[in-house]
Amino acid sequence: MNDSEFDDLLRAARGSQPLPASFRQGVWRRIENAQAPIPSPWYETVIGLITRPLGVVTGLAATVAFGLWLGAVTAPGPPDSRSAYIESINPFSHTHLR
Repeated sequence: MNDSEFDDLLRAARGSQPLPASFRQGVWRRIENAQAPIPSPWYETVIGLITRPLGVVTGLAATVAFGLWLGAVTAPGPPDSRSAYIESINPFSHTHLR
């Protein structure tokens, strides 16, 4: 069946009932609603940003910076020279320098 035969068949199948006045408006409204973008949830936006290369690099840099900061904050301070000397010669100290 070619296109002209199909067009003739469609014209012959057209009903004699007139369409309602709002039919065309309803069709276009449905088409516009179908084409309207659906807003995505916030977590999909965050996941989309994280999975991009720039997001991965930024996350990795933030993690390394946080680890360095946490290590600097929790690291014990340097011992003063007097207590270090006393600990090195004290026979009752738990740790001996070897």
